[in-house]
Amino acid sequence: MKKRIILLTCIISCIFPTTALAGQLVYDDNGCKYINDDGSFKAGWHQEGENWYYFDYDTGYAHHGWLSYKGESYYLRNSTGVMIADRTITLDGTVYQFDHDGASLSLGSDYRGWMCDDVTWYYRFSSGRFAAGGWYYLEGDWYYFDEAGYMKTGLIQDNGAVYYLTDSGAMAHDTQVTINGVTYDFDSSGAARWPYKALSSVAPEQQEMWDNTVSGMADSILSGLINDGMTPRQKAEAIYAWVRGSFRYNGHSATRDWVQEAYEGIRRRHGDCYTYFAVSQALLMRAGIPCMEVIRYTDNDHYWNLVQLEDGNWYHFDTTPRSAGGYFCLWTDAQMLAYSAVHGGCFAFDRSLYPPTP
Repeated sequence: MKKRIILLTCIISCIFPTTALAGQLVYDDNGCKYINDDGSFKAGWHQEGENWYYFDYDTGYAHHGWLSYKGESYYLRNSTGVMIADRTITLDGTVYQFDHDGASLSLGSDYRGWMCDDVTWYYRFSSGRFAAGGWYYLEGDWYYFDEAGYMKTGLIQDNGAVYYLTDSGAMAHDTQVTINGVTYDFDSSGAARWPYKALSSVAPEQQEMWDNTVSGMADSILSGLINDGMTPRQKAEAIYAWVRGSFRYNGHSATRDWVQEAYEGIRRRHGDCYTYFAVSQALLMRAGIPCMEVIRYTDNDHYWNLVQLEDGNWYHFDTTPRSAGGYFCLWTDAQMLAYSAVHGGCFAFDRSLYPPTP
């Protein structure tokens, strides 16, 4: 993106000691003044925090609108009197660029290019129309703009696929990006390849426990539940029913190591949501069903599984029982979020981190 790079400058003051009168901004029906402690008003330029004002010499009130000062043109907001800086915006049909010091440069009424207001970046065409509501190919890259016309960044979902928009807004493609500990692989179209967090293997430190104990325990259970003639959906449904009917919820788990907790859960037949998740994960993996962990983002204190079936789609799989009821076997995002909305956000999750469901 060919945006102008804004360089922040440091204002160095008080090289020589001067006498300054302390005071404060005072508002009345006519506007804003800066009143010194001795009752006098300030005139000229004044910085308050990060904001600059210009107070008229005759009245002491903050200037509004255009101001000519030492050969440069500045604009003080009509609503507050705060000087506009580091912005490219439209005023009275003309596009102006304001530098860090507030000095303006007219870019004309037919300007085409990037603009920035108090929210973020947006893009103007020479017709006066703005990019909004979808994808636009601009200056050699793809960008996504929301309905209000603002450029998006970060992970987004669009038409069933996940994309990553860099800090500049440009869509990532043909690369891998690690976000919050999750590595995403983006193809030439920019769409993310799933799965990323599917656990097809265990961590090295878990391998011995998995090989010597947990996998065998899971196989023993599965031998009475599934067979080669069943579809992945049928296998998942059988696993769900077994876990749901074989465990007692007591609100406690022994660990947050899922392999160790799967062992503890199968042995004790009780635990909390992490136990239900871990046991389900072990059984799903041994049944050859791709699966991953989902975590409630509001408090990181509820866990469930996401599974991929023969249709290539992913579905939610939460075997933990709830006092309000519900059989959360192979639910879609819409079903989970609808239930969550009326049950205290129990299934609130960051959709950008997981593959979308049908």
